[in-house]
Amino acid sequence: MKKWLSHTNSTVLSVAVIGIFILLTLFLNSLGGFQLDLTSNKQYTLSDQSLTAIKNVKDDVNILVLTVENANNTVLNREVADMVQEYTKRNSKLKLKQYNLTQEPALASKYGITGSSIVLEQGDRHKVIDIASLFTANGDGSDGSYQFTGEEKLTQALMNLSSTETGKMVFLTGHEELSLDQMGTLRSSLEQNNITTEELQLNQAGKVPDDADVLAIIGPQRDLSDAELKEIRTYMSKGGKLLISLGFAEDMKSSWKNIDALIADYGVVDEHAVMVDNKQASTMGPLWVVPEYGSHAITDKLAQNKLYPMLSLSIALTSKEQDKYTLSPLMHSSDDSYGETNIAGLLQNETNNDKDADVQGPVELGYAADTKDGKPKAVILGSSIFMQDSQISNGGNRDFILNTVNYLSEKQDGLTIRPRVQAGYEIAYLDGQQARTIFFAAIVAFPLVFVIIGVLLWWRRRRV
Repeated sequence: MKKWLSHTNSTVLSVAVIGIFILLTLFLNSLGGFQLDLTSNKQYTLSDQSLTAIKNVKDDVNILVLTVENANNTVLNREVADMVQEYTKRNSKLKLKQYNLTQEPALASKYGITGSSIVLEQGDRHKVIDIASLFTANGDGSDGSYQFTGEEKLTQALMNLSSTETGKMVFLTGHEELSLDQMGTLRSSLEQNNITTEELQLNQAGKVPDDADVLAIIGPQRDLSDAELKEIRTYMSKGGKLLISLGFAEDMKSSWKNIDALIADYGVVDEHAVMVDNKQASTMGPLWVVPEYGSHAITDKLAQNKLYPMLSLSIALTSKEQDKYTLSPLMHSSDDSYGETNIAGLLQNETNNDKDADVQGPVELGYAADTKDGKPKAVILGSSIFMQDSQISNGGNRDFILNTVNYLSEKQDGLTIRPRVQAGYEIAYLDGQQARTIFFAAIVAFPLVFVIIGVLLWWRRRRV
């Protein structure tokens, strides 16, 4: 009888445990998207901005994760896929599809991609996010840690996909500027932000298009004509916005009369001096500058996240008094820098800091000019090479120029989602013997130990 009661109690207890487990499962399932994020950096907790953007998706969106798999990026690819899954959990309109890019050349050709990417597709519209751009080294990168900006860029792309807000940016040509062909990455990034781009030969067109939100003059090597200067001033007087990024030219001091006059309209002075920064001499070279930021809407977020541009052959800028615009310094060189005015000597690799002739550091390398009521009007930069395809992925180059264009375009849907800092990962490569040992211990030895313990307990209870 005692033995029968013992078995009955065990059965009842087992049924009760199973019942509680089922009820608990049903309860948790009823909570829908509830989950408890126990990761140290809240890796799976989306911001309120992202949750709102996800909720606002009303039509089906395919999110294609196309990755190139190798031993070095397995962890990063998984992090991207996990992030996208967090989005798709919260709205059934978002559909995740994963592909190995090397096995899908048709998809690579369709979307014009060559590396691991996220593609958001809605109807006949799509947005592409370069996965490599989501990861940047944290600090000096010596500990292997990195920043992950996936949430910000995925949410921004999701918002832009359904946004009806568009802009137009016109790039001046005819003065040996950087062409859009040399800035393909920037052009693609602008289009992802719903900003269309086109080139303008002003002497042929006769005027800047009325629908141009921003006129860009990137790295001119020759001066503007008097007629071009007049047309640009007319465009600006009608509410236009200007982005001018200077480029190095040997005869800039004697030849840039109208370019200098144009930036002087906004209180900026071109010193015709090339920056030499001894702080960078031992790493990238003295003609490179990694500037520090001033406080402005363009730069504040970048400074918080330590995303600094990497500039070369930069032109020193200063300012003059004027009462029409509010002038804000955007970035400056280090104390251990100077603007070399002896261009002929610099071309012969000869440069020395002449305290009397050279511009002493720190030196301003960019300004933003706003109207007195706080509206953006112009951004003048002392460097342009950082925008070309070979340089734009370095440091914070891409983020800086996109922030600049979005600010001038007065796009109001910019995000401020802080990137997550992830610990460095190390990949352990096992030889055959190590792999067999781990397999035997995990798959054979440990389960066998528990089986033996279970049999012994059963035998002991049977004899009682």
